[in-house]
Amino acid sequence: MPKYIYILFFVLSNFSLIWGQNSRTSAEIMEDLHKLKVLGSVLYIAAHPDDENTRLITYLSKGKHLRTAYMSLTRGDGGQNLIGDELDEYLGVIRTQELVEARKIDGGIQYFSRANDFGYSKNAEETFAIWNKDSILSDVLRLVREFKPDVVINRFDHRTSGRTHGHHTASAMLGLDAFKYCNSPLFMRDVMKGTDAHMVQRIFFNTSYFFYGREKFDTMDKSFLYQLDVGDFYPALGLSNNEIASQSRSMHKSQGFGINSSRGFMPEYFERLGAPKDKDHMSPFDGLDLSWTRINGGGNVDQVLDEIIQKYDYQKPWKSIELLQKAEKYMEDLPNHDWKDIKLKEIRSLIADCAGIFAEASTDQQIICEGAMLKMNVEFIIRNPIIAELIQIQIPSLSFDSAVQLQVMTNKSYTFQKSLKLVNGFTNTAPFWLLNGRPNSAYQTGNVPYKLLPTAPRDLKITFKIKIAQKEYTLIRDIIYKNDDPVLGEVKENLDILPPSLILADDPIYLIQEKTAKCTLRFISNAANQDVSVSLQLPTGFKSSIGNANMHFEKAGEIKALIFDIFSNSQQSLRIEIPVFINGKQGFFYKPIKYPHIQKQNVLTPAKIILLQTNMVSHPKKIAYVDGAGDFIDEAMLKLGHKVDHLSAAALDQLDIHKHDVLVFGIRALNNREELKHCKKYILPFIEHGGKVVMQYNTTADLMTPDFAPSEIKIGRGRVTDESAHVTFLKPEHPVLNDPNSIDSLDFENWVQERGLYFPSNYDSSYDEILAMNDPGENPLKSALLVKKYGKGYFVYTSLAFFRQLKAGVPGAYKLFDNIISFR
Repeated sequence: MPKYIYILFFVLSNFSLIWGQNSRTSAEIMEDLHKLKVLGSVLYIAAHPDDENTRLITYLSKGKHLRTAYMSLTRGDGGQNLIGDELDEYLGVIRTQELVEARKIDGGIQYFSRANDFGYSKNAEETFAIWNKDSILSDVLRLVREFKPDVVINRFDHRTSGRTHGHHTASAMLGLDAFKYCNSPLFMRDVMKGTDAHMVQRIFFNTSYFFYGREKFDTMDKSFLYQLDVGDFYPALGLSNNEIASQSRSMHKSQGFGINSSRGFMPEYFERLGAPKDKDHMSPFDGLDLSWTRINGGGNVDQVLDEIIQKYDYQKPWKSIELLQKAEKYMEDLPNHDWKDIKLKEIRSLIADCAGIFAEASTDQQIICEGAMLKMNVEFIIRNPIIAELIQIQIPSLSFDSAVQLQVMTNKSYTFQKSLKLVNGFTNTAPFWLLNGRPNSAYQTGNVPYKLLPTAPRDLKITFKIKIAQKEYTLIRDIIYKNDDPVLGEVKENLDILPPSLILADDPIYLIQEKTAKCTLRFISNAANQDVSVSLQLPTGFKSSIGNANMHFEKAGEIKALIFDIFSNSQQSLRIEIPVFINGKQGFFYKPIKYPHIQKQNVLTPAKIILLQTNMVSHPKKIAYVDGAGDFIDEAMLKLGHKVDHLSAAALDQLDIHKHDVLVFGIRALNNREELKHCKKYILPFIEHGGKVVMQYNTTADLMTPDFAPSEIKIGRGRVTDESAHVTFLKPEHPVLNDPNSIDSLDFENWVQERGLYFPSNYDSSYDEILAMNDPGENPLKSALLVKKYGKGYFVYTSLAFFRQLKAGVPGAYKLFDNIISFR
């Protein structure tokens, strides 16, 4: 962060800071007034985006007016994507933003730990072995000490290791440990420097029928549980709690979690951990002081707030400003307290809302680089009839300071344009946790103060110093990108600061054939008139045809391709990563992600070419490929030399043995393509006449048809999550393990995340079981690769996670998948 950001806070120390957005309705202002009266915080803890209980978060935030936060330990990288082809770290970016949008709706605050979602885990022990328990515990403990909740609520049960997702149990265990140690100054003393011990009053497990089954839960004795009805209706908002919660829940679009609204009574249940239920308390919050009496002298504030609420005029909210400033003065006179700082921030935002202030600085550039000119449109207006003065406008990071001294007229807009140059020292605004790559355990963020936040704070901010009724305030706004879209109208997005030259995040995997890998990188310029030097950090035994390559870009947005060869002297199978440098510094792959329900994300990851040498033989085939839920399979088959034609699910009747040798289905095709409901009648004749059908894994949910194979295959829920699990060759002489390449145990080394998922649980005995594997302590699963001879052709069903392995550049996976395509 540039050093002038720190100066900003010193310069403005005599002003009342107001952070936030523009425009709140009168009804929202009233809700915020009620929230001013409540001094209580709740932290909800779970493992993933979409684990959170949005009904409860909405109720705590909007019904109880508590300061409510959700901590998702991971960003959801290991999930699956129902709206696009982004997986792994790119999916994590989407799911991070889906949580941000969900919290905008339900009123919660979003946090994360540094834990990577490495995929499904069967128990907490396996999870902690990968995450490093102490490392992630330090994140949870830090948030507890900094957020200072009165109550912590775990979404999952800490006693269920081995009976649910290991990440789920781990999140509950970490929540309980943080509760135990948050008030112990000596615990993790070195790691927790800069935090103060804090006493959490209570911790609960938010239980439900989900953990027992509905019928059993309905009939079980719940006398040891607290019950809370979260089905309230909010007249000021015109919505019930559950309607708001369903809108929030439906932000998890990448996971297909859109849900219908519901209304009326909705019970939530809580088991108190570490203490029995207090029979005198009806809810988890009974007996807790959540009022202004928590602060010595706070009663005066509370009385004024009661008066404001009683006299509040929905049609004339500015009439509340005088009393709000009176309450603000009482707050300022209180002794130092965490709640004093929180409530001062809230009341100052309310004063700006009641005044009807709109303050904004925007640009028509969505991406800008250091050294470029930033052209801004600045607008300031006070739309309600109050006495106010605009004193000063500053952009500290750009050394802009303009004294205004303007008496503001009601509902008159003050605008001006300004162009300023970005000097050196700015931080990239790409998702910060990915700038050092994606590890298997925890993201390497360094000791940045925002490592638990969804995104890093922006350096480019504008401040408006104003005076309202002789009291000075400073409004702080991020400088944004604004566009006039002919269809959508006014569109606002984040303004991003990125390096001037980036590499488009195309497929970075290249196969070495005959000691040569033919590579192409596409570079994009974010600035005009720049020279770029490109070099590779090659290991011993490798050479490149380019050495240092130089390119010149005339315009911003210009794209140029660099085509080159890399030569290998090695005879062994290998996988190596070669860093790409731009102008002597580590370069970045660039991938923009844009969906209607989230803010556009410009994602940067360290640029590395992946070279694979498999010493394999490939017999090119003509392949018809039916898309599933998005995978890397079609691109991998092209790399292997096969000809790939994309065939729509509705066009299976055009399948022709004379045009194609093999039909391959993408992952979860039978879950995502309704047109495949009658696929069997088309694929059987194709197989009978000598074709081969390769079907990758499908899930049990939303299966379009259970009858898709020549003989019965029933999809189960079995999976092998240990990516290094031993693999037994059940039929080592089978052609799929020998033609055109011999497959051995070395080909199952260095797999990532998992071996396979949703293994068939029942299947006809006519299928050849090729491989067996299992997680530690479990029985072998023999349906990872099933092959059936049918007529002149073959049907292959595989639950192996090729969609992860091929994308990660695992040599043995390429070799095995090529055999599946090519064997005769």
